[in-house]
Amino acid sequence: MERPSHSLPLEIYHGVPAGWSKPEIIAAHKILNGKFSLEQPEATEPGAPSWMPDRYRWLQYRATLYKLSEGIRVDDAACTELAIRYIELDYVGSYSGYIKERLARALKGAELSFQQKRRLKVQFRSLIDNNQCRQEFGVYKKLLGEIDG
Repeated sequence: MERPSHSLPLEIYHGVPAGWSKPEIIAAHKILNGKFSLEQPEATEPGAPSWMPDRYRWLQYRATLYKLSEGIRVDDAACTELAIRYIELDYVGSYSGYIKERLARALKGAELSFQQKRRLKVQFRSLIDNNQCRQEFGVYKKLLGEIDG
């Protein structure tokens, strides 16, 4: 079976998913009444080769999602919600597996509502049912154990 990343155009695989640019993440965080600041210095290298399309925007996107994981660890409910939304998005792109792993690890210690736990369980079941258990699934299984525990 061909991996989905092999069939994606370069600009999609190495791009930013719709609705997930740094300004869009920060705006969604604000709407959700987030308290943890997602602002940070401009992200630069390492991590994006010069040939990468939309490199600057991608670096800011990745850094902002990494910052979300910090917010989860200090109990920012908006960061928690956005992390769950990103996991539900199930975006396949450059570094997306690492990003999802990082967010899932942070969620292990977070206080999740019944609905959020249910949404994660539904997402993980869907991945299993559709044979989409990629690199991040090992961390998802640990999160699922925490949710079910």
